[in-house]
This record gives sequence, C-alpha cells and structure tokens, in this order.
Amino acid sequence: MTTTRPEARPLTTVIGAMIEAVNLGEPLSSETLAVVHQALLDRGVIFFRDQNVSVEQLWAFVRNFGTPQKEDSFGTDADQAADVQEADFSRTRRGTAAWHADSTFLEKPPKITLLRMVRGPAFGGDTCWANMVSAYEALSQPMRNMLDGLTAVHSVSRAVSRLGNYGDAFAAEFGKLHAPQQVHPVVQLHPETGRKALFVTESATTRIVELEPAESRHVLDLLFEHIKLPDFSMRWHWSPNDIALWDNRTVQHYAVPDYTTERVVHRIVVAGDRPYGP
Repeated sequence: MTTTRPEARPLTTVIGAMIEAVNLGEPLSSETLAVVHQALLDRGVIFFRDQNVSVEQLWAFVRNFGTPQKEDSFGTDADQAADVQEADFSRTRRGTAAWHADSTFLEKPPKITLLRMVRGPAFGGDTCWANMVSAYEALSQPMRNMLDGLTAVHSVSRAVSRLGNYGDAFAAEFGKLHAPQQVHPVVQLHPETGRKALFVTESATTRIVELEPAESRHVLDLLFEHIKLPDFSMRWHWSPNDIALWDNRTVQHYAVPDYTTERVVHRIVVAGDRPYGP
C-alpha cells in the first residue's frame, strides 16, 4: 500500500497537476486518496507518470471515485475490468479534434475519465485540456447572469459526422440505447464543489433553447471561441504509461490529430449523473 503522502504539483495557473510518488498498481491509503481527489477537484485534470499497471489495477483505482464503466455510450454498471479493451485512436482521431467534454449528448455523461497511454507516436498526438470554471468566471457579470438560466441541446449528430466511415455504425448502435439529443444547462453546478462551469461544447451543442436561432448561434459562437483561449488551457505530451484523470464536469479537452501511426490507450469512465444548473 502506498503510504507516503504525495503532493499535487500544479502545471499551470488554472489547470492541471502532476501527482508524484504514487504507484496506482497498489492500494492507496485514505490519506493519499484524499490528496488525489482534492487535486482532481481543484485542478480539473491530474497526471501520473510511469504507471506500468494492469487494467484490473486501473479498474480498482477508478472504483475509488464511483462506478467504473468500460465506455461512455455502451458501458453499464455491470461492466468488469475484463470488458476494457485496448483502443487505437489513430483511425478515429478526427472525431476528438474539437473542444469537448466527454459524451455530453448522453442523459448522464460520465463524471470522470481515465486514459492510460499504452503505445503512442514518437511525437504528435498531444491532448489539451481547458478549465471551464475559469472560462465561466472570466465572463462579465451580465453575461454570467444571462447564461445561468439557459439550457442547450446536445446532439450526437456532430460526433457522428466527425467519425468518418465509423460514424454510421456508431450511430446505428447508439440509437438502440439512447435518444439522439439531450437538453442540459448552459452552466453546470458542480455537485461536490458548488462551483459553476460552462457546459457547452462545439462538438455537441447545437442551440440554446430559450434564445431565438440567430441569438443562439451568436452566443454559442462567442462561447466556443472564449473556451479556446490559452488562458484556461494546458497541453500534455504523452509518454507510454502516462495516466490522465480528469473531471468531465469542469474541463473540456482537445486531442490533437497530428499523427498517423498508432495511438493505443486504455480508457475507463466513471458513471455520472444528469447535469444540473444554478
């Protein structure tokens, strides 16, 4: 069991932390878990280097944060570690080349995502993350006041359109289990911290319900550009056995598609709840 108290070393002013002196292949003490959990809440995304661990060990670690599932759209609470497969993202790399929180087109998007790099390109294939709490707080008070009371449509159609040849097959299977779109608050209230975060993404959000079409288009365009500001973001260059763990309720990410060789990962999500607003 890891008993040495780790420290969360910030990577930028507003997002990201490196957790060192932790072996995720071992059970973690309650004190270590408390540090990791708080860092996740405070920094949005946290990283662990050199984690040569099995899927079973990853599964046990993720269970500390809730119910693990093998995947967002097709996972269930009955999933087991054996259901997690290595995934090569090179064939669908354009699908995540847009700022997004994971699967906001679901009624209950995952609350936490874990990604472990198994094999990646020698260069390229970085991932960027952005803090949506900071993005919200950087808006003017009148804008925040307006957004707090709005809801928006999140549609799977945009994700499907970016998946290329795989899109039709994904849409067919997705449609057997889920509605094609959901309505969520434009501003999500974090259930643990009580902080407000922007919850619209260019990869899924199609319109703001309460606004006229032209108003909706302009407000969303403004927010999509605002989210991209480097003030709120960081960029991570992957090495084999790196692990990223992020809070899907407060951060968005962008997987840079500047590679053609394989990019193989293990990915596990934690079941989430329906988002709610202020």
